[in-house]
Amino acid sequence: MTSNLVDSFGRVSRKLRISVTDRCNMRCLYCMPQNFTDWLEQENILTYDEIHRLASIFSKLGIERIRITGGEPLVRPRVERLISMLSSISKIRTISMTTNGLLLGEKASILKQAGLSSVNISLDTFKEQKFESMGGRRGKDKVLKAIIEADAVGLKVKVNTVLVKGWNDDEAADFAKFARDTGIVVRFIEFMPLDGSGIWRSDLVVSKTETLNRISHEVGALIPVSTDDASEPATLYSFIDGIGKVGFISSMTKPFCSNCDRVRLSSDGKILTCLYEEPGYDVKNMLRDGQSDEDIAKFIQKCMKKKPEGIIKLIKTNSLRPTLNYMHKIGG
Repeated sequence: MTSNLVDSFGRVSRKLRISVTDRCNMRCLYCMPQNFTDWLEQENILTYDEIHRLASIFSKLGIERIRITGGEPLVRPRVERLISMLSSISKIRTISMTTNGLLLGEKASILKQAGLSSVNISLDTFKEQKFESMGGRRGKDKVLKAIIEADAVGLKVKVNTVLVKGWNDDEAADFAKFARDTGIVVRFIEFMPLDGSGIWRSDLVVSKTETLNRISHEVGALIPVSTDDASEPATLYSFIDGIGKVGFISSMTKPFCSNCDRVRLSSDGKILTCLYEEPGYDVKNMLRDGQSDEDIAKFIQKCMKKKPEGIIKLIKTNSLRPTLNYMHKIGG
């Protein structure tokens, strides 16, 4: 097998994001429709053994880091078993997870023991009523407790906050203060047109510049933190006194497509080389038809050659619109 996954733009993929379910126990306005119940049939979801086999093939092609996503990954039973299985793959350096945190507190220690190294926890507001209006259910305090518990058991924790103008952008300073008080990095993510609710508009996007200026004015001056990994989507800043860090994922105002090193595997066994790729490339049938690892590896490499330029092309061609894809189906 070839030692790397190179697309037609010369980008090399080192990170695999695996969605283990399309189901979720929240209904965040930037992700899933409020009354959505059109779930995938369970027989169409990849088994843990199938995911492990595909991850092993990906690792031989150069994948080094895995992130477990959903929907909400913790609604899938015994996901810690999958993490343990993936931890056994010698070339995988780290396994992380993106979660809304509602079920994390009770499983943080188990996940850590299974081999999970870090978690990105979604939290968009500190106000319970707003939490419910943005996320479709109550539970803000439960998420805050999970953040502290995950940190206490030794998981590396980051908080992901999607800012939507008129909804929660007035809390940017509060999240910056939280980063200072706890030492946990908070990353502000620009609202992307991957929303099942169909509300996305460009004027709802809160840019990095707006948020950076607000925090500098209301909390304190920020200075950029250098990083050796140009593929990281977040630009990191520290307060000038060294206490607290925040990050900015400027996916709309300053796309990082040229440095993208990610590929995605959906819960129903489709390879997506880009968040905005639809419908993806079916690898599940290859598994279930008994095709060899070598054949599957060649198929994956062919898929990677078709990887599009990314959202930057949609911006250039004025093609942005709501629901370009569904975040809960593909994993963030």
